[in-house]
Amino acid sequence: MSAQDPRPPSLGVVAICYNEEEDMPGFLDHLSSWVDEIVIVDDGSTDRTEAICAAAGPKVRFLRLPRREGEYYSDQRNKGIDAARSDWLLHMDIDERVTSDLAAEIRQAIRDTAKDGYRFRRLNHFMHRPMRGGGWQDWNLIHLARRDLFRFGGMFHETCHLDAPSERIGQLKRRMIHFNEHNFEKRLTKSGVYLEEIVKNIEDRGKKIKGWLLIWAPIKEFIKKYFYKLGVRDGVPGLISALHSATAVFRAYALVWDRQNRISRDELERQVAWKPTDTWFDG
Repeated sequence: MSAQDPRPPSLGVVAICYNEEEDMPGFLDHLSSWVDEIVIVDDGSTDRTEAICAAAGPKVRFLRLPRREGEYYSDQRNKGIDAARSDWLLHMDIDERVTSDLAAEIRQAIRDTAKDGYRFRRLNHFMHRPMRGGGWQDWNLIHLARRDLFRFGGMFHETCHLDAPSERIGQLKRRMIHFNEHNFEKRLTKSGVYLEEIVKNIEDRGKKIKGWLLIWAPIKEFIKKYFYKLGVRDGVPGLISALHSATAVFRAYALVWDRQNRISRDELERQVAWKPTDTWFDG
């Protein structure tokens, strides 16, 4: 059995946000009674987000630090790590909720001196419903770790970097509740932002995009999400989710094809340039 820290380590929460006045009260209510600090890194909110945090008490620190050009969500999360003081940090989104069972498990887990971080799973929601398949069940990342050993990387879907061997990474049993977007319209807007990351992954592979890939890649994505990942278990939301993923793949491949085969405006101008031999219709 692993030894426990005789002094309970301090625990903080780091989250990034932008215009979260609707979700922020519930987020803070689920945390304020059992964590030692809450660090909110804000991307320049224009609603009541800051006022809600200011009224939440001394545990909450609101940092207005809008992203500069070239910065991603991972940079925002790392700003929160740098500002935090707790021994351990739980990294969250404002639309996530910690159940009482998960809170108790976290408090017990961070006392284990043989561990430097923990993975945990989410119960992801899509279109207001918990999703059992479609790839939503696969999320299992290290979002609970010792502050001085952990950093984020990546663009919009962050990668986790814990400076510790695999045997010092544990697995929590309880799941984090993740509500996701309020409606499908917001999911479509967010997908437009994430498109850049999908495109970069395709371009990094250096593959020439052929016409048949514009058909096969989306079909393959749909089959994977709906059948192989069991999105079929989630009814109509599962079908919509799989189709949405497939269309996102299509848009990404089409964008890369356009970049690889683009005809410049100068070339188009050359093709339609006025020639001395051109004559007007002389009726």
